[in-house]
Amino acid sequence: MNGKILNSPIRPPKTLKPHHIRHMISGTMAFVLGVAANEALLYLRRHWPRQVRWTGTEIQRDYSLPGALPLTNVQVEMGIAEDGTVVWRPRKD
Repeated sequence: MNGKILNSPIRPPKTLKPHHIRHMISGTMAFVLGVAANEALLYLRRHWPRQVRWTGTEIQRDYSLPGALPLTNVQVEMGIAEDGTVVWRPRKD
């Protein structure tokens, strides 16, 4: 009963073969390209002109978000963009 099993499979040693390296490189490239495409879409959406309602009658159709917050000594008007975000522009006098 304690004899050797003749047909037992032997697990081959784990090796890193060239096709494994190709899979890792192509998977990494696909991931990086997906991240880059997502960042490009977010950038374009952020800088795409929006429709903004400043008052009940005034609607601006080509408003693009400024790059920074206004200075503390600048009077601003607040408006609502089409996606519901609150936007600002310098007050017209």
